[in-house]
Amino acid sequence: MQQNIKETLVKAEKYYSIKRIYNKYKELSMVQVLDNRGRIYKCMFYDDNARLSSICVYNTTSGKEIQNVTYRSDGKTVSSIREFNKDNGKPISVKFFKEDGKTISSLIEYNDYGNEAKFSLYCDNGEVISSAI
Repeated sequence: MQQNIKETLVKAEKYYSIKRIYNKYKELSMVQVLDNRGRIYKCMFYDDNARLSSICVYNTTSGKEIQNVTYRSDGKTVSSIREFNKDNGKPISVKFFKEDGKTISSLIEYNDYGNEAKFSLYCDNGEVISSAI
């Protein structure tokens, strides 16, 4: 636990500020991590039960989202990870995970124009079951 606290403090110093946003019931709904210029680097969103629902990471220069990690209802297990081009914000890929949050169940890959280019479905051992272009 101490290591996590220390890492959090170091990261907070690097980005200078953390902004907490509460809903009308005074429950935490979002945490924003801002860089030294006040631009949003990361947003962590929480559900009505104060569990982490997603984390968005942004390119502070362009303001475009570069990654979105979505969590299952437990707030700990990864459900999907979306990757975006850091310059134009177009999607690169989306990985969907099985119930364990580690094993990929499917993958969507996009071309340079942001159009779906390939879909792959995986079995439990990581082998591709089917793939479509």
